[in-house]
Amino acid sequence: MSIVAEFAGELHKAHPNPQTRLLHPFSYRSSQEKLNDVQVCIFDVYGTLFNYWKPGFGKETSKKQALLEAFRKTISYFNMGPYLLEMDPESPAEKTLWDLYHGLIAIKHNLLIEKEIEFPEVKIEDVWLAILLMLKRRGYGFTQKDFGPETQLAQCIAYYYNFYAFNRGLYPGVSDALVALKKKNMRLGIVSNAQFYTPIDLTLFLRDQTGDHIDDLGELFDPDLVFYSFEYSVAKPGQVLFRKLFDALYEFQVLPSQTVFVGNDLAADIRPASEAGMKTALFTGDDQSMFTHDLENTVVPDISFATWDDLVEKVSFYEK
Repeated sequence: MSIVAEFAGELHKAHPNPQTRLLHPFSYRSSQEKLNDVQVCIFDVYGTLFNYWKPGFGKETSKKQALLEAFRKTISYFNMGPYLLEMDPESPAEKTLWDLYHGLIAIKHNLLIEKEIEFPEVKIEDVWLAILLMLKRRGYGFTQKDFGPETQLAQCIAYYYNFYAFNRGLYPGVSDALVALKKKNMRLGIVSNAQFYTPIDLTLFLRDQTGDHIDDLGELFDPDLVFYSFEYSVAKPGQVLFRKLFDALYEFQVLPSQTVFVGNDLAADIRPASEAGMKTALFTGDDQSMFTHDLENTVVPDISFATWDDLVEKVSFYEK
């Protein structure tokens, strides 16, 4: 087990985060009631499998306060405060860290755009590594626990911030649905905007929801059908990840039309998947994380579902 995976497991065990937000389904039309001849199901993660939305995220001011609190926790745990105050004595440490974090993301995005990458994705551990180097020039060194090389320390910091910044866990019924789809002879995969900690969290959440009957995401998802944005520096809705997926489908002798893409976002999931020739399924079980982007009635999924039991019932391996 890697240092960051071990750290994540310890944090996850020590600070369980029960789901307390009430979910409100969103009504959205679809073109069909059921899908047949589905050989492969590909899933988005955030807002589809993961219930990441915190109360208050609907307003920018309250969302920023929640994220600033996550920065405060990160600063406290990793003893960054004095060094951030040295950078800017006039600002709270969490405000300085906020500015550094988002400023570096913007710089890295722009560098990728200059390379003509239309939908750039940064590696978030690189952002934290850059922040670490700035702090180190001012004498910073974390000595309370040995995280190994600075790259691994940066990953642990990134994981810690994300742990407190967002809600944690799978939507109700996700693991049962994934197991049921596997039993219906379908291969499962992932195409998602994500970071290095996404598969770590997915494994932890699957263990939680299955009572440890599923120990690793590889028991459900075919590793040859898993594509994360951070691995390729490009995000959805760009077609790069979908092209990677199609190459893998070809090896399995599966057509895009025999593949359903399951997502929560009309612009980032449903439209690009449909344009790429796949069937589409829209998760409408959470009105806070189902995004239309003013595409109502112009982008229509093949099916929509509000509960994960519904998805299992609406997708069939057989042609009819």
